[in-house]
Amino acid sequence: MIRCTALTLVLSCWSLCAHAEGPGAEAHQSPDALTKGAIVAFDHGDYPTALALLKRASVVAASPVVGLYVARAHAALGQLVEAAEDYRAVVESTEDGQSPTHLHVLEHARDELAQLRPRIPSVEFALGDSELRSRNLRLVVDGQLVQPGTPAQVDPGHHEVVALDADGEKTRLTFEATEGEAKTIGLSWRSDAMHVGKESFSASGSSGTRGTLGVVALTVGATGLGVGTVTGIAAMTRYSAAEQHCPAGHCTEGPPVPDDGSAFRALRTISAAGFVVGGAGVGTWLGLLLTTPTQPANAEHPRVSPWTPVVGMGSAGARYVF
Repeated sequence: MIRCTALTLVLSCWSLCAHAEGPGAEAHQSPDALTKGAIVAFDHGDYPTALALLKRASVVAASPVVGLYVARAHAALGQLVEAAEDYRAVVESTEDGQSPTHLHVLEHARDELAQLRPRIPSVEFALGDSELRSRNLRLVVDGQLVQPGTPAQVDPGHHEVVALDADGEKTRLTFEATEGEAKTIGLSWRSDAMHVGKESFSASGSSGTRGTLGVVALTVGATGLGVGTVTGIAAMTRYSAAEQHCPAGHCTEGPPVPDDGSAFRALRTISAAGFVVGGAGVGTWLGLLLTTPTQPANAEHPRVSPWTPVVGMGSAGARYVF
């Protein structure tokens, strides 16, 4: 019983001591211990942990070394804009009787800031004249206000820009930025609306013209096919008549033979030309039909062509409805 009681007391004391040294000990770590732990995490590539420890160390006791590693951690995480601000803060920091260590840190901060600046993407938002006259216009990129017409630095990656004025949100779009890129993005929601209206009107007129050309092409194609068919039948008739004078491959003399032969060759040429013209006309009609923009479903007055093609055996034409 005495041994069991003693063992229980020892385990309880060990548990209480371990519990007291857990979060409490971590919370009371010295700035040097936090900085050393952050540097170890940074060297192992654990940048989020290093940044968290460095921020805690900067709250307890800020130093140029901590600021330098905060900037390095932000840069490693792709947060280049914040990294540049951290580097500038280190460069602008001063101490009475600067130590060699401090001067060494400042030199590293200047060099790394110079290397970082060309990597930071910049984007400029260009607005149309009508958009610039919007009341209380605001451009917000990832929750931060930016000025139109002025290049703004952003981190590499995916971003969203929202344009708002006194009447509310006007437009919203996303864009990608890569390291070292400088781009201009146009925001013209009013001009775009007018442009779309003009394009719709132009497309409607163009559709009517293409429809007329399609009817003409179909008429020509049908006529060519009709001529080709009729002359082809006539050519076959003359060919059969000419063959009747050549039993067993021996042709007899007589007036019909040269007449039928020459008529066959002439009709054959006309028939081939008719089929070529007909095929070209029908192909053109199909091309115009497939590439003509369709009328919107909500159009109030759809345009209907008064021309209707009429195709028959050996004949073709068009009918116009007044």
